[in-house]
Parts: sequence; C-alpha cells; structure tokens
Amino acid sequence: MTLEQLAELPIAELEEAVIFSEWRELRRASTRSLTRTAALMTALNYEPTQPPHQVIGVVGSKGKGTAAAYASAALAGLGYRVGTVMSPGAVSNADRIRIAGRVAEEPVRRRVLLQIESARRQLPPATAESGYLAPTGLFLLMGMLIFAQEGIDVAVAEAGIGGASDDLSHWPLKGVVVTGIFAEHLEILGPTVADVARDKASVVTSSTRFCVSFPQSAEVAQILIQRCSSREAVLLESGPWEYRMVEHLPAGFGRTNAALGVAAARALHGVVGAEQEADLLAALRSVQYPGRQSLHRFGEQECVVDSAVSAAGLDAALDYCRQTWGHQDHQVLVCLPPSKDLAGFIQRLRQFPGRKVFVEIPGAYTGMPERNAWPWEWVTDDQLDSLLRQGHTLAAGTVLFTSLVLRTLKVDAERLFLA
Repeated sequence: MTLEQLAELPIAELEEAVIFSEWRELRRASTRSLTRTAALMTALNYEPTQPPHQVIGVVGSKGKGTAAAYASAALAGLGYRVGTVMSPGAVSNADRIRIAGRVAEEPVRRRVLLQIESARRQLPPATAESGYLAPTGLFLLMGMLIFAQEGIDVAVAEAGIGGASDDLSHWPLKGVVVTGIFAEHLEILGPTVADVARDKASVVTSSTRFCVSFPQSAEVAQILIQRCSSREAVLLESGPWEYRMVEHLPAGFGRTNAALGVAAARALHGVVGAEQEADLLAALRSVQYPGRQSLHRFGEQECVVDSAVSAAGLDAALDYCRQTWGHQDHQVLVCLPPSKDLAGFIQRLRQFPGRKVFVEIPGAYTGMPERNAWPWEWVTDDQLDSLLRQGHTLAAGTVLFTSLVLRTLKVDAERLFLA
C-alpha cells in the first residue's frame, strides 16, 4: 500500500498498519529491537539525545500510569505546557498521547504516523534476526515527535516494560519516577527481582538530576541508591507536603503513586510558593484517570473499574468498593491472562460472598487461562453489557479488559486533567 493510500485510511486502520504491523508479524519469532528504533529516528532526522524539552521518565512494575498522570497535572498546575505519553491508554490507543491533559488531535496523530511510516520504509525489512519495532516504543516516539512540533516544556513519559531494555532509554531523563518494583515480567527482565530493578534503574543516567522512588524492598532500594549515587542523581521520596496535595484520593497504592508524581513535579520546578498551591491543587483534583479505582454510573447500576493484576491490588479494589457501597452486595468481574496472578485472585475471592465471573476475551493476544482454572462462572465478553446492568460491579484485570469495560460504559477519556 502506498503512503497516499495509507493516508486515506481511517485513523484506527492507519495506526494498526504503522504501529502494530512488525509486532504482529514477528512477536512469536523475535523480540523488540532498540537498535531498529534508533535507526528509525535517524531516518526521521530526530535526535533523541537533544529533545527541545525536558523529560521525566516513569518506570516500575505497577502504578506508572497514576504517577505519570499526577506528575503531568502537577506540572500543568505549576504553569508548564506538558506532554504525556502513557502506556497503555485507558480507553484506546488515542489517549496514550496528550498535550496539556487532552488527547492529541487526530490530524496531528495522522500526520506523525505518516512521517513514521515514510521513515520506516527507508529501513531494511524487519526479520526475526533484526527484531521488530515495538508498539510501545513507536507510541513513545510518536508522542515525542508531536511534542517537539507542538512546543511543550516538559514531557512525562511512561515506560512500556523495563528501563534499559525499553525505548524510553533513548532519551536523557531530567527526572525519573520509580513506582513499586516486584516480580513481574521475570521472563523478560529477570530471572530475579534484582534483575528487574537493575534494568529499570538503568534509565537513571548522568543526565538525571533527581529520582523519586516508591517505598521499595531493601534489595530494590539498595540497587536504586547505588545507581543514583554513581550517576550523582538525588534520590527522593514523597513527603507530607506531597501527600497533602493528593489527600482527596483514597488511601493506598493509588494515593502513594500520585504523591510520587507530585514529588517529581516539585523536584523539577523547585520551591512551590503558597500562591501557586491553589492552581496546583485545582489541577490535581481535576484528574480523571479511568480504570484506576474509578467509579462510573451505568443505567441504574454503578461500576468500579480497576486495573488490578495481583492479589494485593484486588484487595485494595475490594476495600474501595466496601468504602464506596458499604456492603459486599455486588459482583466481581475478572479477566486475567495466565501470566498474571490468577491464583491470588481466586484465593482472595473464595471468601467473597457475591457473584464471581471470569470474562473471557476470545483471541486476546495475552492469552486466556483454561476454563477449568476458574472455579466459578465463566462468560465471554459479548455478555459484558448485560452483566454490568445486573448489579453494582467491580471489574478488575488487565488494561486490555478494563479498557473494554470502560468502552462498554461509554466513558470519555478525552481529558486527563484541567490545565
């Protein structure tokens, strides 16, 4: 298909052709290639080591999106024009890339997609030996190209998976936010949690001025201390001031990760005057980040949507439902691939008295567990609309599932915060 023909496609089809084509062809035979991304940027005449804006990177195992959202909102409240790249989007791929909290407009996305495709055609074809352009890396590059063209002050960029092994490592990061690091993606970044921590910590370089970290295990904390010390980056934690800025959020992981984002914004900006706090608080309290313990109305019912993939995450979501509804008279809808903590979900839900339903997404690229792995009700996703109308609901699982739930609920993700 020629570039002219691609330009006539609907935006979703254009995105599929540009962003996902190499991954779909080679993901079972090869791996992502940072070298290929670097070659693509050369073909684009884009130099990532000299971006026209500052960059804050967000890495970690869980909670990166929340930290990125609140870092972006805090910076906007302090007067910066902010670009945000999130991985993945909450409702669709369109809301991965935002300027001043709003989804980048379709003509802008379309233009940059065609620029990327034109440059990609200058490269040798992707093979199992060369590796492929990862979708997360292409969305990150797409965002950075848009930000360079739109004149933003600071980019807040969420890593896909990893740190040194992620395309985020192409950019010099002025600041780094590290959310909780634990035993996730060990098959890619492991085999140990220490290996995962070293990979993620490697985005702290000589260009990094500060690193803000979640309270980590002793082993992970030591790795971060050593990395920051060797690169002369100041290692920070969230303090009482940051928690006061987000005290409107429920206690738990979400509030902690939001405070990390605020701490990063404060570290980049410097002293926040009393006269600036009102604008900062207004921006933070305007954040609408669906899919992270977000509450939505659907007909006569309510639904809490949370991208929990561990037993601890499910516990937090169940606690939030109890605080919200004051009872356990609701249903829980779950969708997890076999690589996530399905066993932990089952263990936690054995004591839950309500209806427990696994929602299968047939053909999901993440895979689905065997039917006999779930001891309760099992349905396919074509019944989702009907299920959500049958009572108050907690929908928990991967973003692939929660984004489907949010689309079914007709949630608008156009705005992340008010600048």
